Parts: sequence; structure tokens; C-alpha cells
Amino acid sequence: MAPTIRCSLLALLGLLAVSGSALAQGSDAPPDPTSEAGKRAEGKARYERGAEAYSAGRFKDAIDLFLQADALAPSAALSFNIARAYEKIGDDASSLQWFRDFRRRAPDAKNGAEVDKNIHGLELTLAKKGVQQVTVLSRPLGATVIIDEQPLGVTPFTGQLAPGVHKVVLSLRGYAESEQKLELPADQAQLLEVPLVPAGQGAAAPPAGAAPSPPTGPQGPSAPTAPTPHAAGPKFGIWPWVGLGAGAAVLGGSLGFELARRSAEKDAKQDETQTGYKEKLDRAQNRELAARVLAGVGGALVVTGGVLLVIQLSSQDAPTEQSARVGFGCLPGGCAFDLRGQF
Repeated sequence: MAPTIRCSLLALLGLLAVSGSALAQGSDAPPDPTSEAGKRAEGKARYERGAEAYSAGRFKDAIDLFLQADALAPSAALSFNIARAYEKIGDDASSLQWFRDFRRRAPDAKNGAEVDKNIHGLELTLAKKGVQQVTVLSRPLGATVIIDEQPLGVTPFTGQLAPGVHKVVLSLRGYAESEQKLELPADQAQLLEVPLVPAGQGAAAPPAGAAPSPPTGPQGPSAPTAPTPHAAGPKFGIWPWVGLGAGAAVLGGSLGFELARRSAEKDAKQDETQTGYKEKLDRAQNRELAARVLAGVGGALVVTGGVLLVIQLSSQDAPTEQSARVGFGCLPGGCAFDLRGQF
């Protein structure tokens, strides 16, 4: 074979070897961390680290790693492991939350009866503390959860409440606000799942003959109730009257301090000793300061209560998609209130 042809063949073989090596390296390259495959790979890695921490007795580290793995690649097995890890550190509420999550994700699990038994025991443990667990889900997720007029978080939300009847409001931009009534028994955790309706559309009618979904196991959560449109217009309940009453009471206290100040000033003028005069004058100045502070606070409360009452009475028939919110605060320089919402 001619030297020129031999050199060309060697060069071609070298090029093919380099190309094959590059292709092999490309196939071994880690997946894009933003892709589903990349998230699964990272989730698996964190799960394995969490399992090592669990075996070593570092249960808090295991919980953190399991939670991170579940956020990347959710699975029923991770819910079970998280529940067990919380069980190891004695966190009854969190253990109950993740055992219930496991049963929602794996209703046909082989160990379902054993997990249901654990769930029931943890529910009774919370009942002895005077609370019970509730989970609120929405479709889509990310809705603000307001329970008994108090914002508590966003969906998916799990927390502990006193047994009884509670008002649950879900609010999400672009969707109609939904108000639900939740009846929470003393000895059984509850699940409330609400499909949100896009703003401007009527509430979706349930399909004919539809029945509520069964609970997940013998101690599972109750079926969700159908959403009802939230009443329009700002509603402050009894708070306007509370503000007016509190303001009047504080103003009364201010008047009392003012009368005490005048009495102290009169006593100071009648005291012929320098020491006694100074003590009574200081007392009068302190009472004057207290009277002014109480007058400012009381005035602000009265004004706030009056404004809220006027807004509530004038907007009973005016529809709005978001209830009004009120804020009040005092600093050393004075007091102020803030109203937010659509009026």
C-alpha cells in the first residue's frame, strides 16, 4: 500500500476514534438539571443521602433531604419515609400529615391497614391536646388559605385547629374567591379539596349522579364540599363596633388621667417644700403624657371604627371580588390605620 494511502487511513481511523470517544463522553454527561430526567436524578441522589442519614440516626438531616427529594420527584415512598423520620423525633402533627399524604398517594398500598392504624393513633394524640389536623387543597394550587378571617398559608396547607365549625376562604389571582364551611371533629383529621373557578365564570355544576369521593381508608378525610360563591362587598363583622367601643373606653381612660394630672398640679402648687413640689409636678407631667397617648390611640380607634362602619353599610349591595382588609398601628410619634381592598 502506498505511503500516502496508509497515512490517510491512519488519520481517518484516528478521527473516528476521537469522534467515538466524544460520543461516549456525551452519552455519559449528566442530564439537564432543569429537565424531568435531571430532577429525578437529583431527587434520587438526595433520597440516597437521606437514607444514609436516617440509618445513622440523623433524623432531622434525613427529613430535610427527603423533603428536597420529594419536591424534585414526588412519590408515595418518600411521604412514608418522611412520616417515619418525623415519628422518630416525636413530631406527632408532621408525622400524621405525611402518613395521610402517603395514603392519598397510595390508596391501595399493601401496608395501608398498618398506616391507617398509625393515623388513627396520631389523631387521638392530637385530640388529647384539644386540636385536630386539617388539610386544604385547591385546583390549581397556590391559593391563599384564610380560616376564620385569619390568613394561614397557601395550598397545599396542613395545620391544626380546634374542633368545631370553621369558615375557610380560598383566594387566588384570576379565580373567584371560594368560601367553604368546615366541620372538624375532635378525633378525625379532615381533607378539604376545592376546585377554583376562573374569575367571571359561574360555579361549575357537578356531573349528574356524582357522588363524593370515598375517604382514604377507615380513618381517612371526609369528602370535599362543593364551592359556593363568596359574598361580594367588604365585610368587617363586629370589628367596626369593637373599634368604636374600644376607642370610647380609651378616651375615657385619657379623661381620667387628665383629671388626675390637674389634681397633681393643684397639690404641687399647695406643697410648700421643694422636694414635695418636684415629686407632685413630675407625677402631673407623667399623667399628662399618658393622657395624650391614650387620647391619640382612642381617637384613632374611634375614627377607624367609624370609617369601617360607613364602608360596610354603604357597600352591602356593591359587589367586589376581594374583601377589604384593615390594619392599625401606633408608633411613638402617633397612630395610623390602613384600609386595603376594593370598595
